[in-house]
Amino acid sequence: MIFVESLLIFLLYVLGVIGAIHALMKKREPRAALIWVIVCIFFPFFGVLAYILFGVNRVKMVTREWRSHGFCSLTSSTGQAKQSAVCALAEDAIYQPMMKTGDHLLRQVLQHGCQVDCLFDGVQAYPAMLAAIRSAKSCVFLSTYIFGSTGAGAEFVDALAEAVARKVEVKVLIDGIGSLYTWPSIYWVLKKRRVPVHLFLFPFSSIRGIRYLNLRNHTKLLVIDGQVAFAGGMNIHADNDAPVGTEPKIHDLHFRLQGPIIGELQDIFLNLWYFGTGWKQTPRLLLYDDAPKGNALARGIANGPYQDIPAIQVMLNSAINQAQKHVRIMTPYFVIGNILGLALVGAVLRGVTVEIILPEKNNLSFVKGATEALLSPLLHMGVKAYYRRGNFAHNKIFIVDDVYVILGSSNLDTRSFALNFEMNVEVYDRALAGQLIEHFEAVRAHSQPLTDERLQKQNFVIKLRNAICKLFSPYL
Repeated sequence: MIFVESLLIFLLYVLGVIGAIHALMKKREPRAALIWVIVCIFFPFFGVLAYILFGVNRVKMVTREWRSHGFCSLTSSTGQAKQSAVCALAEDAIYQPMMKTGDHLLRQVLQHGCQVDCLFDGVQAYPAMLAAIRSAKSCVFLSTYIFGSTGAGAEFVDALAEAVARKVEVKVLIDGIGSLYTWPSIYWVLKKRRVPVHLFLFPFSSIRGIRYLNLRNHTKLLVIDGQVAFAGGMNIHADNDAPVGTEPKIHDLHFRLQGPIIGELQDIFLNLWYFGTGWKQTPRLLLYDDAPKGNALARGIANGPYQDIPAIQVMLNSAINQAQKHVRIMTPYFVIGNILGLALVGAVLRGVTVEIILPEKNNLSFVKGATEALLSPLLHMGVKAYYRRGNFAHNKIFIVDDVYVILGSSNLDTRSFALNFEMNVEVYDRALAGQLIEHFEAVRAHSQPLTDERLQKQNFVIKLRNAICKLFSPYL
């Protein structure tokens, strides 16, 4: 009996050592590697189990095997004039370093002649998205993190079911964990209406789902007929919608995109669908409209745990380092590491104004605590921050100077950089940047400045809570 117990203890510690070695060799962040090594060695069974569920986050993404093919390459004289305008912007020496960064990192060319329109809150975004689905003739591709089954969600279900009845190809991809946020489950509602739907890495459906329990598909993307797309940070939920003149429970921001960028966004969705479902593609062409629609230069930024270096973090860092006058950030979650933090401080020290707007009411109090702890040294060095009053704001805006914008689903936190499948778009467009700057400044005018002095005057209990939350910042 003693021999069996000793053997079991020995095997457990061997298991712990194997887990520790795996974490040491595979984890990119030294702090995360150290934590997992300690957990695996001192808690050899439960520690290794926790490491398998939450620590092994690397996935192998299939090589981009699906490529869209354009069917509308002829441009009118108006389109050619627009192309000349965007070409002049592309040749501006100030923006060449940022453009080259994207060229080499993303291996996608900047698409000329794109149109990007802002849609504020569900009152603007949902009617536009529903109208596009109801007018669809060939395909509707939708990826979202949360899809509610009531309110606006019920309208989307009806529109998708009607599209299926018209013989439109419909694919709906919902994150497995995100599907648990609402009840009744939207999955069964869509299934009942015969809408093709799949839960991305649903933890209770397969060993694969359990293995990648810590991963999320946070992408919010709708592509219709290869002609128009909607992307940004907005989920499909009743809390995002409200009658005109009233404040929604959750403020958010979405975008309508048209032009040559559509093909790339279509590819991003189909690769997520391919990975999430194991779906085998058939040898056919999937068309998109590549005719110029506006004056913007745009390029998709797919990001996920399959990347050795987080693409969105590199692009943000590059943009901050290239900023000449102003960096404006609006985000619900701001839990950045040293890389972006030092980039923001460096920008301030060379005379760039850096402003950050955060929601005063946050749906995740522990994230707000970590944010306040991490913000204090940045504020001390001259970064300006504000708390937006009113209901929770989920808006995600990143603007450099008066021309460069990054929009999409990523938050400024470790989860978005390293654990989530995200989709963002970088845009060079003075008109879009101007509209977003106007919105930013309107929100800032009604926001409360967050200063280092204010944080230092917090009582001991709040400071202690924030410090504890900061310890978990690499994992939030």
